[in-house]
Amino acid sequence: MSIRGGNPPANKGMSGLGEGAKISAPTPHTLITRPEPHGDEPARTAPPNFAALPPGAKPELIFASKRIYKMQIDMPNLNSATGSWVLSFTELLSNSDEPHLASSDLSGPSPVRKVDPKYPPTLINEHVEGEVVLYAVIRRDGSVDSIQVVRGLDEELDKNAMNALGQWKFRPATRHGEPVELEAIVHIPFHAPDDR
Repeated sequence: MSIRGGNPPANKGMSGLGEGAKISAPTPHTLITRPEPHGDEPARTAPPNFAALPPGAKPELIFASKRIYKMQIDMPNLNSATGSWVLSFTELLSNSDEPHLASSDLSGPSPVRKVDPKYPPTLINEHVEGEVVLYAVIRRDGSVDSIQVVRGLDEELDKNAMNALGQWKFRPATRHGEPVELEAIVHIPFHAPDDR
C-alpha cells in the first residue's frame, strides 16, 4: 500500500498544501492533502447526492469544503494486473452541530483485509474495461458500509466491486488516538492483463 498524491510528500515542504497540519501514517507511507477551502457550506452528515455534480466533474468535488486525503492501495491478488485502487477520503461528521475541525493529527486508515472484485473471463474477453467509482463510509470499527455507485462501468462489474469493497476491513483512521469515521471515493480499475 502506498499513500500519495500529485505533489511532494507532506514532510518535504508542500507549497501551500495544509502547512502546519500534522499528519501521521505508518512509515514509509506518506499522506498528502489538498488545502481546506474556506466556505460556509453546512456540514453534511449523510451520503452526498452525486447527481448534483456537474456532468463530467470528479466525484471528489463533493468533499470541496473539507480536507481530502488520497491513498493508493496495491492489490496483490488475481486482479493485480488491473492496477491499484485509489481512495480519496475525508472525515465524516456524526451530526451537523459538531464543529468541523481541521483534520490535523489524522492517521489514515490501513486495510487489514482486502478482497478483489470478480472480473469474469467473458467480460475480459469482450474487452469490458475501465473504472468503477464507488462512495463508501469507513466506520470507527474499520467496517465499510453505505456503498453506492458513483460512476459505473458494467452492471455486473459494478455489483462485483460493491460486494468486494463491502468485505474490506480497515484499521480505522484516528485523530489524537481516537477512531474517526471517514467517507471515501474509491476508484477501482478493471483492465485485462496483457496477453504478450
